[in-house]
Amino acid sequence: MRTIIVFIIMLVTNSLMAQTSITGNVSGVWDRSGSPYELTGNIVVGMGDTLVIENGVRVDLGISFEFRVQGVLSASGVVFHNGGEIRGDNGWLDFYNCSFTELERGIKIISGRAMLYACGIERTAETGISFSNVDSSYVRNTQIINSGDYGIKILQSDEVEIYGNLLTGNSRNDLNPPYHPALYIDSCSPQIIENNIIDNNHGQGVGVWTLTSIAAPVIRGNFIRGNFTGITVMNSPAYILDNIIVANYQEGNFNSGAGIYAGYGSSMGIVMGNYIGGNYYGVSIINNAAPNLGDMVNDYPGDDGLNLFYDNTFDGQTWHIWNGTSSPIMAQNNYWLGLELNEVDATLYDNEEGGGEVIFEPIYAAPLPEPPDINDDESVNILDVVVLIEGILDMEFSDPVTFYLSDINHDFDVNVNDVIALIDIIVQ
Repeated sequence: MRTIIVFIIMLVTNSLMAQTSITGNVSGVWDRSGSPYELTGNIVVGMGDTLVIENGVRVDLGISFEFRVQGVLSASGVVFHNGGEIRGDNGWLDFYNCSFTELERGIKIISGRAMLYACGIERTAETGISFSNVDSSYVRNTQIINSGDYGIKILQSDEVEIYGNLLTGNSRNDLNPPYHPALYIDSCSPQIIENNIIDNNHGQGVGVWTLTSIAAPVIRGNFIRGNFTGITVMNSPAYILDNIIVANYQEGNFNSGAGIYAGYGSSMGIVMGNYIGGNYYGVSIINNAAPNLGDMVNDYPGDDGLNLFYDNTFDGQTWHIWNGTSSPIMAQNNYWLGLELNEVDATLYDNEEGGGEVIFEPIYAAPLPEPPDINDDESVNILDVVVLIEGILDMEFSDPVTFYLSDINHDFDVNVNDVIALIDIIVQ
């Protein structure tokens, strides 16, 4: 017993001795022998200096202090926590497999560059991570969860890549309008916004604004569900391609619920190959915006429609496209799932209801597989169950068509309930 007590005392003593208090200018290497490192004042990695933080180190930001980087910071497997702010000030920041928990002001990158890979940013009081006047930066395979304001905010920057991330529960302080997007882009064109899951945020899923210069990002292959709106573009010619945009609305709030919301005259981007279903409104267009939802008149193959519209309904009325402008909208070559051709016009708010015309004919799109033939072999059998289970286990949301075919019970989610429903169909 005495030996055990001595051992415990030694562990406690060593733990207390290991704590390192930090303030002022820093550089060199922080290793586990000095962990945790506790800020007792603001710190700076100065221009021309380098700080390397090794795996397993904990950094306590001391509730309110600033960790400023003007030089180079490299951190792998590091935990940053307890308030404060990490600020890139024309520096170079490289984070791999790091955790940022309960920071007060989050991560702010101003000029310079920052790379985050396989990190977690959780419960930031303000914005999770913001970029301003940066280039060649990225956030990849990172979780941004429960930020008080924006999850990711990008201002006047070039080539910021947002790839393979999870954004959920963000803008949690936005209980009343204005609602801030989980991913916000203003006056810049990030090179890639691709393969992200943007799910159940309190504000908009993606918001793209043009205030001082054109914002024209490529938004491709994302899963966007359960937000106040799906994608909002204001004065932005964004390219919106192959996304799954489903069930975006705030229950009972008719101001919410657009899968894609386009406003103002420069919003003339291309919308192609998306599954837009289960929202209150599929695509809502106002203030002279004119997104291209499908144009078979020209010879350009990159605007040929192929969007899947399904059950965008509020209070018993289906509006797949709401054209609140006076201008015609091109929406040719799309799929109007569950509708006969003579039923489509009733789901379009256009010149007959007081808006501009929606030109949706001719419809040339090739036939889709009949649901629930997930693997498109013209038969519904155990092989479809295998494909469905593999997709669920991989936790990857596939292309829009496969997602539509896999959602057997039409609740805009793909899970074990769909497996049960598919087996019941096969058995019957």
